[in-house]
Amino acid sequence: MKRLLAWIWLPVLLFLCLFSSAAAEGEDQLTSGDFTYRLREDGTAVLTGYTGNSGDLVIPVQLNGAAVTVIGAEAFKGNTALMTVTLPETLIEIGDYAFFRCENLSYVNLPAGIRELGRNPFASCSLDCLHLDPGHPALALEDGVLYSLPDQRLVACSVTRPKGDFTVPDGIRIIGASAFYECKTLTGLTLPDTVTSIGRKAFYQCSLLKAINLPDSISYLGDGAFNGCSSLRSLTCPNTVTEIGASAFEDCISLEELVLPEGATTIGDRAFFNCSSLTSVELPEEITSIGQNTFAECRNLRKIVLPDEVTYIGGGAFLNCYALTEINIPEEVSYIGNSAFYKCTSLEELELPDDCFYIGSAAFLGCTSLKDLTLPGMLNTVSAEVFAGCAFEELELPSRITAIGDRAFLGCTSLAAIEIPGRVSSIGEQAFYGCRSLKEAVLPDSLTYVAASAFAQCVSLENLPDLSALSDPD
Repeated sequence: MKRLLAWIWLPVLLFLCLFSSAAAEGEDQLTSGDFTYRLREDGTAVLTGYTGNSGDLVIPVQLNGAAVTVIGAEAFKGNTALMTVTLPETLIEIGDYAFFRCENLSYVNLPAGIRELGRNPFASCSLDCLHLDPGHPALALEDGVLYSLPDQRLVACSVTRPKGDFTVPDGIRIIGASAFYECKTLTGLTLPDTVTSIGRKAFYQCSLLKAINLPDSISYLGDGAFNGCSSLRSLTCPNTVTEIGASAFEDCISLEELVLPEGATTIGDRAFFNCSSLTSVELPEEITSIGQNTFAECRNLRKIVLPDEVTYIGGGAFLNCYALTEINIPEEVSYIGNSAFYKCTSLEELELPDDCFYIGSAAFLGCTSLKDLTLPGMLNTVSAEVFAGCAFEELELPSRITAIGDRAFLGCTSLAAIEIPGRVSSIGEQAFYGCRSLKEAVLPDSLTYVAASAFAQCVSLENLPDLSALSDPD
C-alpha cells in the first residue's frame, strides 16, 4: 500500500515542483516603464526586453534603483523602430544577438566599461556608426570591424566596411558566430594562421564572397558557417577539421569544387543542401553517417562514393539529386531514411547490402530510371511509397517481409510479375495501383488484410483471386 501511495503522489509532487519553478521564474521578470529586466545576485539589472517604439532610445543607468549592467540575449530582437541607441556607462556586458534584426539601427555607443560581447549583438542591423573610444580596454574597432580583445575574437562586421576583400589581422583566434552575417560587401577573405575556429553562421548569406582561404590552424567549422554564400566557387577544408557542421555549405549554389578534410568523421544535416553546381564529391574515409538532407537538391551531382564505414543514410539524404547515376551503398549500411533517394530520376541500378533492416517511406519514390534493384535479406517491411514510380520489371522480395505498405509500388508501370513472400500478412492501400504491366501476382495464404484498392488499375492482371473478404482491416 505504501508503494502504491508513493506512485500516486509522485506525479503530483513533480507537478508542484514544476509549477513552483515556473512561478519563481516568472517572478524574476520585473518591469520599469517599457523595459523588462531581472536582478542579478549582486543587485544589478539585466535588461531582458523593451516594448516601446522609440526611434532614438536612451537606456537608463538604473531601473527602479538597480544599475543596468547587462543587455540580455536578444533583448531588442526584431525592433525595427530603433534607429539610435545610447547605452549607459554602467554597462559591462551585451548578450548574444541583443539587437538582432534591428534593421534600422544605425548608431550605438559602446561604453568604456564593457568587458564582454556575446555572439554578434548587431547581426542584421544597418549600423553605419558604431562609437568606441580609442584605447578601450576590451574592444577594438578598425575599418568597420569590431573585435573582442580578451578572447581575440572578430565579433562583427558593420556596413561601414568598404566593399571588397578583407584580411583578418594576425593574432585573431576566432571568427565569431554570425560575425559577417548578411555582409553583402565582402568579396574575398584572407585568414591568418592564428585562427582556430569559425563560428556558427559566421558568413551566413555573404552572397558576394567568392574566395576564402582556410588555414591549417582551423579545427572547428560551426553549423551554417558558409550557408548562403551563393558566389563561392571552390573551397578546401584543412585536414585539422574533424566535423562538417549542419548546413555548413547550404545554398552555396556556385560551389563546383570542394575538398573535404581527410580526418573528418561527421557531416551534419543539410551540410550541402542545394549545392546545385556540385557534380561529384569525395568523402573522407572516416565518415560513418550521411545526415538528414545532406545532399538534397544537389541537382547536378552525378557521382558519389560512400566510404566503407558508413552505416546510416538519413532521410532525404539525396532527395532530388536528378543527375545522380552512380552511388555505392556500403556493406555496413543498416538504415536508409525516408525519401533518401526521392526522385533520383537518373539512377538505374542499385544493390542494397544484405544487413540493411530498414528502408523508410518514399525512399526511392520517383526513381523513374531504376530498373535493377537488389533488396536486403534482413528487410522485414516494404514501407509506404518506397518504390512508387520505379522502372523495374521484376523485383525479388526478401522472405522476411511481413507487410507491404500503402502505395509501395504505385505507378510501377513496367512491373510484370511479383511474388509476395509467405510471411506477408497485409498489403496496404493502392500498394500496386496503376501497375498496368503486372500480369501475375503470387499471393500467400498468410494474408489477413488486402486493401480494396491494392491492385486497382492493374489492367493486365489475370487470375487474381477474390480478396474482398480480406479488405476489412478489422
